[in-house]
Amino acid sequence: MRNIRLSDPLVQNVVAGVILGLGPGIYVAITLLGAGGGPANYTRMVNVANAVLYAVWFFIGWFSGSFVTTFGPKVTLMVGTLGYPIYVGSLWYFTNTAHEWFPIVAGAFLGITANLIWTAAAYISFSYSTERTRGSFISMQWGLLSVFSTLGSLVAFGINFNASSLQVPISVYIVFILLMVSGFFVALFAIIAPSEVRRRDGTSLAHFPHEGLWQELKNQRRLFRDWRLLAMFIPMFASEVPIIVLSSLNSLYFNIRTRSLNSVMFNVMQIIGAIWIGLMLDNWKISSRRTRGVVTVTAVAVLVIAGWIGMTVWLYKNPMDLLNPPLFDWTDGPFGGFFILNLIFGMNMVVYQVTVQWIISSFTNDPEQLARLAGLVKGVLAGGVAAAFGTEAAGLTQLNVVAYNFTVQAVGLVLMFAMAWKCVSATNYEKEENVIPPADVQAGKEIEK
Repeated sequence: MRNIRLSDPLVQNVVAGVILGLGPGIYVAITLLGAGGGPANYTRMVNVANAVLYAVWFFIGWFSGSFVTTFGPKVTLMVGTLGYPIYVGSLWYFTNTAHEWFPIVAGAFLGITANLIWTAAAYISFSYSTERTRGSFISMQWGLLSVFSTLGSLVAFGINFNASSLQVPISVYIVFILLMVSGFFVALFAIIAPSEVRRRDGTSLAHFPHEGLWQELKNQRRLFRDWRLLAMFIPMFASEVPIIVLSSLNSLYFNIRTRSLNSVMFNVMQIIGAIWIGLMLDNWKISSRRTRGVVTVTAVAVLVIAGWIGMTVWLYKNPMDLLNPPLFDWTDGPFGGFFILNLIFGMNMVVYQVTVQWIISSFTNDPEQLARLAGLVKGVLAGGVAAAFGTEAAGLTQLNVVAYNFTVQAVGLVLMFAMAWKCVSATNYEKEENVIPPADVQAGKEIEK
C-alpha cells in the first residue's frame, strides 16, 4: 500500500485541490445560485462586482507567476485564501443594506488574491506532475474543487428545497464563510516547499536557482515574445465563460430552489468532466502526446459546440422580459431543456480549460517557467470572464451574450487544435538543464513517440 507523505507530488496536488475547493469551489457554488444568492434584481450588481474582480485578476495575472517563484506556493496559497470569505461577506452585507460599495471593493481585493491561489495551484499541478500524469494532475484539482462546489450547492439546495423566499438565508452565507476561512489553515500546515517534494522513485523535481525578483520580472517579460502563447491567447481568454452565462440565466429564469438544483447538477458534471478529461489526456493507449492532444480537442469541440447551439435554440423558444423574469420552477416545461444544457455546460466548464492548460504546460517542464505560465493562463482566463460579465452588466440580450461567448470559444477551439498539432512535442525531458527527469526516463525506460 502506498505510504501517504506530504512530500509526495500527488499528496501536494490533492492538498492544493482541497484548498481550491474551500475557496474557489465554494465561490462557484454561490455564483451558480445566480445574483450572489440574492433575488433576481441583484443580478446587475453581482455582474458589476464580478467584472471588477476579474478585471483586476487579469492585470495581476501577468505578474503572479513571479510572486510564486519568489515567495513559494505555501505563502502564495495562504494569501490567496483571504479574499473569498471577505467577498461572500460583502454579498451578505449587500443583501441587508443594498449598498454596492462593499461588494465592488471586495471584488477588487478578491481579484488580487484569487489570482494568487489559482496560480500557485496551477504551478503545483503543472510542475509536480510528470509528462505521463499532467492531465490527471490538472483535472484532479478541478475534480476536488467541484466536489466542494457540489457539497456547497447541496447545502444551499437542502436549505432552499421548500423555500418561498427569493434569496438564500443568512445561514448559507455563514457556512460558506467558515469553509473558506479553513482553507488558510490547510495551506499553512500542509503545503511544503517545492525543493522538499520527492517523487515515488526518490527523485526531486528540479534544481531551483534563486535569481532574485528583478531577474524574475525580466524572465516574465519573455513570455510576451513567445508566439505559441500569443496563439493560445483566445483559448485562455475563453476558458471559463460558461459559468457566467449559466449563472445569469439561472438567476433570471428560475426560482431559488430550482437555481439551487441547477447549481448542484452543474457541479456534479464538473466532477464527471474532470475524470473524463484526465483519462483522455493521459490515455497511454494513444502513445503520442500530440495525437492525444488532437483527439481530446476534437472531442471537446463536439461537446462545446453542441451546448452553445442548444442554448441558442432554448433562448429563442423562451424569450424573457427583464422587468418581469419568469422564475420557472423545476415543475415547469422550460426547465427540462435547460437542465440538459446545464449538464453540458458543467462539462464544458472543466474540459475546455483543462485542455488549454495541458497544451500550454506541455511547452516546458521547468517549474519556474511553469509558474510564469500558470500566472499567465489564469490572468488571461480572468480577462475573458471579466469581458463576459461585462456583456451581462452592459444589458445585452441573452441571445447576444450567448452569441459572443460561442464565437470566442469556437475560435479558441480552432487555435487549440492547431497548437496541439504543431507544438505539443514528444517530450521535453533532457532538454532543460534545471529539470530532473523521473528515474525511468533517466534509465531510458520511458516510451513516448
